[in-house]
Amino acid sequence: MFGTIHVIQDEQEKREAIEKLALKYVPRDTAVHRKSAIDQEWDPLCVLEMRIEHLTGKEAIELVRAKRTPPG
Repeated sequence: MFGTIHVIQDEQEKREAIEKLALKYVPRDTAVHRKSAIDQEWDPLCVLEMRIEHLTGKEAIELVRAKRTPPG
């Protein structure tokens, strides 16, 4: 991935981003515990956002083989 990264300065935007990450990685956590954990680490927390400008990668071998094999 290539792009630009910036620090999220807006407190509300920062809170929304970290809430989304918390929900993704600890979905069974309660809202109260999640808020408490975030609040406890809030001051040193730095949230970065990357705006992707260019993305590269290899194509999965399954897709390469599927293109070679005629349907049917």
